[in-house]
Amino acid sequence: MIKINSGAVEVDSSRHHIGKGILAAVLASATVLSGCSLFDISEPTFETAAPRHYQAGDSPDTLSVTLESVDSTDPSNPYMATDSLDFSNFVFVGDSRTVGMGQVLDLETIAEVGVGYSFLQAHYNEILELEDCNIVFNLGVNDLSHVDEYIEFFQRIPEEFAFDNHLYVVSVNPTSGPYASMNADIDYFNVQLSDSLPSTIKWIDTCSFLREAGFGSPDGLHYDQQTYETIANLIYNNVMLYQSLGY
Repeated sequence: MIKINSGAVEVDSSRHHIGKGILAAVLASATVLSGCSLFDISEPTFETAAPRHYQAGDSPDTLSVTLESVDSTDPSNPYMATDSLDFSNFVFVGDSRTVGMGQVLDLETIAEVGVGYSFLQAHYNEILELEDCNIVFNLGVNDLSHVDEYIEFFQRIPEEFAFDNHLYVVSVNPTSGPYASMNADIDYFNVQLSDSLPSTIKWIDTCSFLREAGFGSPDGLHYDQQTYETIANLIYNNVMLYQSLGY
């Protein structure tokens, strides 16, 4: 693989779709389970000191610090130490957000800066060569107007390939500051795509959690290290939950 640059459980069995309310249950279960135009034009950067924290809709002049200090070793929260998670059987497909998360966590990726649907098309055959692994698709923020093309792409993935692997699509996550106006299109994209996935592909909604908990970003589009670790942890725990349910 070439590395080109993460109470009651409600499950929609018709789509194998874990909905917005599932994230809290996923995190509570972790102890048991783990025993638009092209805005994306530059390499992601990370702020290690005094990162700026956003809630969706904030402007650069009215920023909210909402990610609080927590025990990063506690598996019941989304900020647990990601070095305790095993991503050895994961491949992440995506754009610069995936590149950034891959750099932070040393993930295996098929990802480039500034890409979208055409990138999936270009790497379709390479993706279909993957065997017996968790394939996580995490892109769309660069071409939100192409949701119909994304839907068509995922609907034509061969069933036999999906059965031989575990396929997941992650929601496009929120933006803020100078990119806050994209959030309405992000919501539309997520609803349309999640409602149209075939039953062989599972949806992971991380966007809702970040909207509620807040997120750190150096520019309103990419994320800081802690947020990338949080997203990876949410993805991992969702994958483990799906697999515990037999999907």
